[in-house]
This record gives sequence, structure tokens and C-alpha cells, in this order.
Amino acid sequence: MKKRVRAGRNCIILMHLLVTKEENKMKMSKGNIKKQEGQFSEEPWYAVRTFNCQEQKVSQFLAERDIVHFIPMALRTKVKDNETEKRILVPAIHNLLFVQKQGSQQQMLQLFKECALPLSPFRHPGSDTICEIPSREMIELRMLCDPQFKTSVFFTQTEAEGLIGKDVRVINGPFKGSIGKLIRKKGNYYFLKIVIGMGVMVRISRWYCEPL
Repeated sequence: MKKRVRAGRNCIILMHLLVTKEENKMKMSKGNIKKQEGQFSEEPWYAVRTFNCQEQKVSQFLAERDIVHFIPMALRTKVKDNETEKRILVPAIHNLLFVQKQGSQQQMLQLFKECALPLSPFRHPGSDTICEIPSREMIELRMLCDPQFKTSVFFTQTEAEGLIGKDVRVINGPFKGSIGKLIRKKGNYYFLKIVIGMGVMVRISRWYCEPL
């Protein structure tokens, strides 16, 4: 009986350490975003499609014009001819990037036209108005997309919206206040965040969420 009690306590301690480790990573991620950009801008963002996996070249075009943008990246294992494995960063969702609005919609469309590669911002159905993502939503997305989170899973927007889960609000941790879905998969719980163009989910304790 004593051995079972000790095993149970060790399991609880291990689970606590795992959750704490993930929380610390999230806090570091948020700090890194602040360090990169200084103070957060309240300007909204656009989700933009490109084609033929040219998002890195589009990124170079935007960087040369000092346009704030973001490409979700993920670590993938690459095997070379000599069978040695190497972890490299690659776009999590090909043909997708996010661009922060600077100026009017017309000015942003003109900027996209100046790019030698085709760009197509997401628009509201049946309208020429470009969909805007609030700055706060993008802050949360960028934190969730940090490549150091080994549990992160990425989806297209259509795939993410098709996942079955409960609508929840996060009430504890660095994502407190975030609204998304609580997904159960293979006995683990994940928090799913969906924005225009994509979805990303990370492992979370279900006790950190409350139903809506």
C-alpha cells in the first residue's frame, strides 16, 4: 500500500513539473516577442496566401521594406544521404504568412502588388474587405507557434474547424483569457486556437479551462 501511495505522489509531482516546464516556456516565448518588437502595436494583421511555397521569399521582400510579418515555423527532422538526422525550421503551414497592417487597406494592397510573387489576402466572403486579425489574437498565436513547444500541432483553418471539442476560456497560465477549443486526444488535453488561415494546439491541463 505504501508503495502505491508513493507512486501516486511521484506521478502527481511529475505532472506538476511537466505543466510548470511548459508554462515557463510560454513565459519565455512571450518575453522573446516583446524583446523583438519592443512595445506591442495595436494595429491588426492580415492573413496572406502565397503560392508554390514562396513564403520565405515574400518574407525577404517585406523585411526589406520594414514591414512587420510572421511565418509560423516548426521543427522537422531531415535525413541526409548518410542517414544522419538534423532538426531544421520549416514553415508550419506552407503558402501562409501574416502581415501587420501599416496604413490603409488600399496602401497594403498596393504593397502586395509590388511584390514579384503573387499574394492574396484573406477576404470576407462575398466582399472585397480584407479580414483583420486583432493584435491580441496574433500575440497569442505567435506564443503558441513557438518551435520550442514539442507538443504543438498545426492545422489549416478548415482542418482546425473540423476538430471536435468544447468551447472554453483559459483561466490560468500565460494564456489566461484566451478563447478556443479544448480537445482530448489519446488521453491528453490540448488547447486549440483558430485564426484566419490556420489553427494551432498545444498541450494543456483541462483544469486551466472553463466551459463557455
